[in-house]
Amino acid sequence: MPLDWNALLGQMNAMQRLTHFAARWGFIKEEQLRVQLLSVRRKAYEAELGTQAGNVGCAGRAGRLTNDSITGLLNEASNRDAQSISNTFNYFLAVEILRAGETNPRGGPLYYSRTISAWAPTYWQWKYPQITQVAELTARAMAQQDFYRINGAALGSAKLEPQSAVCPVCLGWIARGAVPLRVALADPPPYHPNCPHTWSITAKHVVKEDCPLLWMGS
Repeated sequence: MPLDWNALLGQMNAMQRLTHFAARWGFIKEEQLRVQLLSVRRKAYEAELGTQAGNVGCAGRAGRLTNDSITGLLNEASNRDAQSISNTFNYFLAVEILRAGETNPRGGPLYYSRTISAWAPTYWQWKYPQITQVAELTARAMAQQDFYRINGAALGSAKLEPQSAVCPVCLGWIARGAVPLRVALADPPPYHPNCPHTWSITAKHVVKEDCPLLWMGS
């Protein structure tokens, strides 16, 4: 269930609500983030297509995403992420404003401005890398699935990398070692927040003469 930052506004005085209004994310910020995330996803998707081409013996083929349907799916994922990230920020912004009010009940505009100016960079310092990682890994997983589905070359195996983990799900996959490629593609990471894993694929090579025929994002 999404975090409800609007519910926290009812606990604020007029100064605190004004502070939240001035600092909260809205449509413009969300749209800027959507564009950034879509760019990250496209680059990761195209890079992964190139990696998988190399895995089937066609090194040098570069991914170039021109498929409107797939681009649309990447855009939808980026839009959902941007809205969720905005909502989460607005919630924790409200939490921080209320905390600041408890620390200094008589705080004025300058107090709240300085408090949020100090808090927000710290928040984004750890949040942005997490956001980027999720966008990249989900796009790479999608590219792997599309590459082998469209090219019809899903023969091989895969191992979860890196080989270190703390999550029971990731530990389970690592313990299994190499699994059939079709199994890996049917259950792509990430499996939890901050999950760093991806499938390292060993695939059956295609005939060299077929390398120019590979689907690479069109």
